[in-house]
Amino acid sequence: MMNVLTAQNVDDYPELMEKVWRFRHKQFVERLGWKELRSDDGREMDRFDTDDAIHLVVTSGDNIVGYTRLLRTSRPHLLSDVYPEIMEGNDWPRADNIYEWTRCISDDRAAKFGDVQASHVLITGVLEFCLVSGIKGMIVETHPKLVTWMLETGYKVETLNMPQVINDVPVVPVYIGATRAALERHHQMFGIRSSVLAIDDELVNPVVGSGLLWRVPGLAANSSGQTGFLPEVDFVSMRETSGGKPN
Repeated sequence: MMNVLTAQNVDDYPELMEKVWRFRHKQFVERLGWKELRSDDGREMDRFDTDDAIHLVVTSGDNIVGYTRLLRTSRPHLLSDVYPEIMEGNDWPRADNIYEWTRCISDDRAAKFGDVQASHVLITGVLEFCLVSGIKGMIVETHPKLVTWMLETGYKVETLNMPQVINDVPVVPVYIGATRAALERHHQMFGIRSSVLAIDDELVNPVVGSGLLWRVPGLAANSSGQTGFLPEVDFVSMRETSGGKPN
């Protein structure tokens, strides 16, 4: 299941958050080689890990098997403060209900949840959270081939500028809309038959700052129970948050 951690409840999970920092270092620095993020204490944190950040953590037992972070684009985020030059002076969607999707990774050795890969739970959980919280869409800075993956999995993708090279890797900024149709496509493709979110009781919606997070009704896989073509999530290509600068 995917745990939703916000400023309201993050202090209730100190051990989990400690695991988050170490998971990020292990995955991004040690596995993917983002050397600019290396730290002596084995914990990967940056200046965007503020109270406004939303942490989505996929756990299996006591272990973290997937993680991502969402940053509000009306406040400082990677595209605005680390590498705005990839937009070449062009603007991009920014609003309280548009977030930047960053630090997305799953453990490549993680066991499946039944027949469902941890990476698919992670990706589906992000989209489900967008719908339950009222996030209209997300900006992502990623490898161009991940855009093909997004299209295959049902996202409506708007390319915001031509790919730019960061640390010898092509990076393209895109905007993706969060839609019920895309979530249903995820469920059908990945064989997910119910919500993947674990939401604390009384957790206030962090996007609007009031009201509780709701559930998307009627989530189910295709009636045949058979999954379709499963495009693999190539996290090695998702260098959107390495940036090549201290962040």
